[in-house]
Amino acid sequence: MGSDAELYVFDYHRYRTEVVAALVDLLRTGEPGDYLTGFLRAAEPRFDQLRDRIVAGLGVQPADLARHCTYLGADLRYLHGEPRVDQRNTLTCVSASCPERDRCVLHRQRNAVEHLNVLYEALVWRRCLDRPRFVGRTFIPFTYDPLLDDLGVPAGDRLGRLLAALGTRGAVFGYTFGTTEGVHGWLTGDETAELASLLDALPLPRFAPTYEKMDELHTVSRQGGGPPWLGLSLAFVRTVATIAAAEGRAVLWGNDVGLDDWVGYLLD
Repeated sequence: MGSDAELYVFDYHRYRTEVVAALVDLLRTGEPGDYLTGFLRAAEPRFDQLRDRIVAGLGVQPADLARHCTYLGADLRYLHGEPRVDQRNTLTCVSASCPERDRCVLHRQRNAVEHLNVLYEALVWRRCLDRPRFVGRTFIPFTYDPLLDDLGVPAGDRLGRLLAALGTRGAVFGYTFGTTEGVHGWLTGDETAELASLLDALPLPRFAPTYEKMDELHTVSRQGGGPPWLGLSLAFVRTVATIAAAEGRAVLWGNDVGLDDWVGYLLD
């Protein structure tokens, strides 16, 4: 068991203006808007059945995240630190003052939002991600903490906070039901450039910043050669962030992202 951890070049602008807007609108109105309707129709001929299952799963409505939510940020990031491992499949909003608490699906049991997790991942995967780079089997961004300690990076340093964001921002919409699967987190474009710069200052393996070179080094590592994997993996993170920043884009961390039969999962 386990999952493949990958770092993606991420179109954060499209994510904010299309995916986030579509999901906030869905929760506010209880109906898919034009963007989401087009996405669902293109994915499944049985659109009416798929739509009905999504709407039924929302339960009570409406819930205006844009006006009231303090549980999530404007880009649907989780705002309350690092969830404990035992919270992964139970995380819910516990705000007692939110005016939406009796209506919003995020206040209900965690399994009530499973269909939203699947829909969210499908939208992000299909519309916002490019060029995945494998960085480890069942890795999460916090896997690098011992290496950062060895390299003398202080606890709470900006680099650690950026890596933590890659591991926690997706905690509500991105974590799927498993041990490590799902969208773990993302950075903005500016944060991605900052991550690349901070990692570039560390004594990590050096190589040409290309996907071809990373593929070559990964093959050598699988055959038992090359530098230690943990350092090489973090160098891959540096390289993907460098490439993304040069294109004005961002990065996203996901484990086994991209359920091929996400429509069948929702209709099952």
